[in-house]
Amino acid sequence: MPGPPPKPTERRQRRNSRPAMVPVVGEPAMAPKPPGGLLAATLNAWRELWSSPLAVTFTDSDVPSLRRLFDLVDERARVVRVARKERLVPGSKEQPVANPLLGYIATLDTEIRQLEDRFGLTPKARLALGIQLGEAHRSLADLNRQFLEGAGDAHPD
Repeated sequence: MPGPPPKPTERRQRRNSRPAMVPVVGEPAMAPKPPGGLLAATLNAWRELWSSPLAVTFTDSDVPSLRRLFDLVDERARVVRVARKERLVPGSKEQPVANPLLGYIATLDTEIRQLEDRFGLTPKARLALGIQLGEAHRSLADLNRQFLEGAGDAHPD
């Protein structure tokens, strides 16, 4: 018993199609004030994000979540520094055990990854959100070049 016969091609409906790619155009807004007390590397990452083409997709309502993301990234960097110094610590019976901070880092990574995905900060997340960086300008330039090159070959029909 193989199951029901397949639907005719004209009646099939895909429900797992990708979202249409939306080109990101425009000038990024001025960077909002970063969270206080960030490490220099995290502060540089904040500035880079707000000067990137992706910044045009953020609204004022996104800023608190982005600040939380950078707080988590900063916390992770600080915890990694400490955990690297002592990967093994004495357990309850003085046996060597993995530093509990390693588990905390994994928890931070999970939270960071989720926020990165929500804001399209990785290539895969941008693809899932339908964000297209850089392609819009290049595609428009290509279309203009093709139009101009084809204008000399125009034959009246």
